[in-house]
Amino acid sequence: MARTQVYYIAKGHLGQYEDWWYLDQKDDGTVEIVNEWDHVSVNGLGKNEGSKSYSLDAGLKEAPHKAVAKIKELLGMQ
Repeated sequence: MARTQVYYIAKGHLGQYEDWWYLDQKDDGTVEIVNEWDHVSVNGLGKNEGSKSYSLDAGLKEAPHKAVAKIKELLGMQ
């Protein structure tokens, strides 16, 4: 499997809300879009982290615009 990071963003005044978007190209030729996140609440020090995988079509609808552009570029969809 080949994983390519297509987007990263850190939000919040301390950059404590981080999101990564990846394009996973599997050995069998299938493609998934994966969102991983790590969000920390500064006031209560609560933490929310996880990941979610999407099919190509669903991921193109959910991912940020810059991630979609990079995914389309990598897959030759433009």
